[in-house]
Amino acid sequence: MITETETLDEVRGRVLDRMEAGRKLMRFGTGAAALLEAAMLAGCVMLVDWHDRTQVLLFLIFILSYFIIVLCMLALAGYLTLLTGRILAALDARADGAP
Repeated sequence: MITETETLDEVRGRVLDRMEAGRKLMRFGTGAAALLEAAMLAGCVMLVDWHDRTQVLLFLIFILSYFIIVLCMLALAGYLTLLTGRILAALDARADGAP
């Protein structure tokens, strides 16, 4: 709750600090997950018998389906970034005294 001694700018500052800390944590987690996924993909590439057409086909289907999931995650991240920008722009407009 906002007390009388706190100003709206102080509350906004704390919220933005928490958002930045969460963003750093998200970037670290994403980097760690990407490294793990790359290691698992390298393991899959080494385990596939490239002379067996069935294994090659299954590997290709796996890669294509995984690629679609990754693209959807990137689209969601872009959408959330857009929404966050809109919210911050609205807060800036209110801070400047615009209705």
